[in-house]
Amino acid sequence: MKNIALVCIIITIITSNSFGQNYCNIRDFYGDFIIANKMHWQGKEFISTSLKEPDAHNCASDLIKNNLKFIEYILTNFSNLRKINEKILPINDSLTLQQIFIEELINDSLFNSIMDNLVNKTINKLPKDTVNMDDLLNIAVKYFSITKITDDDLYAVKLCVGTHDIIKTEAQRKPFIEAFCFTSISKHFMSEDFNMYQELTNEVQELYKINLGIDKNERLLRAQGALYFLMRNNKTLQQMLISEYEQNKEFLPFVLTY
Repeated sequence: MKNIALVCIIITIITSNSFGQNYCNIRDFYGDFIIANKMHWQGKEFISTSLKEPDAHNCASDLIKNNLKFIEYILTNFSNLRKINEKILPINDSLTLQQIFIEELINDSLFNSIMDNLVNKTINKLPKDTVNMDDLLNIAVKYFSITKITDDDLYAVKLCVGTHDIIKTEAQRKPFIEAFCFTSISKHFMSEDFNMYQELTNEVQELYKINLGIDKNERLLRAQGALYFLMRNNKTLQQMLISEYEQNKEFLPFVLTY
């Protein structure tokens, strides 16, 4: 029994050391692909952030190159970016501004927890999450929105603009699913293969076939709910999400079952 216990301890130590030696820490490379610049517009100063492909190869470069928009979504929606930008805004030297920006980002616990999870479930080969089409569609449909009913009694729509509907309907946010759905829909906004704007337009036309209310506010709420279900059953949206998953699954932190 003692021999068995000893073998288990040795195996555990070897496994831990092996993982540690090959561990990829993406925080070491933030400055290679996340850029902050001070901009001026109409007499006002603001910080603009952008992402670019890393110039040098590193353990995370392939993941970054294949997930730029994915990571950009996480940076925008799951970080303390606004506070960081407010802190560095008074800095005039561009090199100092970039340096302090990266230092602050490395200390951003919210952003880092998600980025570490992304790297661990792709590069570092920890078990990936498992999601199904219901999980994806529940989030994906929230990027197809009716913003108002116009004076001409028409539905005004938007596609992949903001996260208002996500915030109002999801008690627990799902960063990876959100990032995947948002970037996939944006990519195919008006693509030849999967034209998401055309699909949105087609489904909205279906809403005109049913009287959803006399009061505009009530009608708007019913129309938005109905649109969610129409898009959930939209075959082109489903096919597009599957296609994007299959093309990018190596660099995604989840396994899709369908």
